[in-house]
Amino acid sequence: MDTLHCRYLLSAGADTSVHLFDLDAYKQSSNGVRQIESAQHISRGSGHTRLIASIEWYPVDIGMFSTASFDHTLRVWDTSEMTEACQFDFECRVHSHKMSPTGAHALVAAASESAYVRLCDLRTGAFAQSLAAHQAGANAVAWSPTQPSVLVSGGNDGILKMWDIRQTRSHLHSFGNDAMHAHKGGLNGLLFTEDGQRIVSTGADRHVRVWDANTPQSPVNDIACDTDGLSNNGSSSNGTIGHSAVSSCEMALAAAADGVAGLEVLFRPCGDNTVSATDITSGRQFALLDGHFAPTMCAAWRSSHKELYTSGADGNVLVWCLPTRESFSKIQAQMRADCWSENEDSDT
Repeated sequence: MDTLHCRYLLSAGADTSVHLFDLDAYKQSSNGVRQIESAQHISRGSGHTRLIASIEWYPVDIGMFSTASFDHTLRVWDTSEMTEACQFDFECRVHSHKMSPTGAHALVAAASESAYVRLCDLRTGAFAQSLAAHQAGANAVAWSPTQPSVLVSGGNDGILKMWDIRQTRSHLHSFGNDAMHAHKGGLNGLLFTEDGQRIVSTGADRHVRVWDANTPQSPVNDIACDTDGLSNNGSSSNGTIGHSAVSSCEMALAAAADGVAGLEVLFRPCGDNTVSATDITSGRQFALLDGHFAPTMCAAWRSSHKELYTSGADGNVLVWCLPTRESFSKIQAQMRADCWSENEDSDT
């Protein structure tokens, strides 16, 4: 989802094609379902030769976007022509990549099978830095939205590290007090909250953990969601959040998603056919969005319309329209949270 206009959505996947959707250009079918056609595309086989693992808009200009693939490359594209502008060659699969939302520099952080997180400089078309991050390979990276030189990385070793790219000798610190492991098993999803003060991580241990960016010893919240039934306290009856952890998990965080000030809802693909909606402060799971026919992989929030977009291995992109009101009393907000899951079918 582009953050400038909240209008253009990029989608890519295993078939190596790329599609750009104009979310304001759609047709309404007779049964009320919104149908959005691809406005532009890169055909299968015209670019990457293997699965595209991640796709990113350039944060300050929608005239450019980038993709990372299992074909060992990260590529930069011209949006107007849908042609390749630049390519970075890795010697291994690239799992994910991120650009700084501040737009303060043109560095792309890439997580791959390599032990290094590599920084690609879009201005020169060359690698700028290599951070010795995770011996077993990195799965996820995220830039701070308030400090342009700060990023975090997570790997198959379950370790979450914070870096200041101005200090290349070592990372600033690792998160977690269990031998400095943030998760048991691989870590596969990362994001910062809007204020840059907290970090949300998820991993193969089927937990979502919220960290204070300045206090790495222990998480401020440890959430085990439940795909078999909604949890009122952030913990499921069996202590898990799904049937299997996804290899790469693109989460979305929405502030005041349901019209309630201070409510930050995390939308997380659960590794089965569902996406969970959880308040990261209280740990309360509001809903399970069940509409895909194969494992879910990605969630994107359209803040201007309060819409959620999810994608999965079924090749579909689903739009979830969450009904809102201008303001809620505390009682209304609680009732709204209790009944949200009951409205899922009518909201899709």
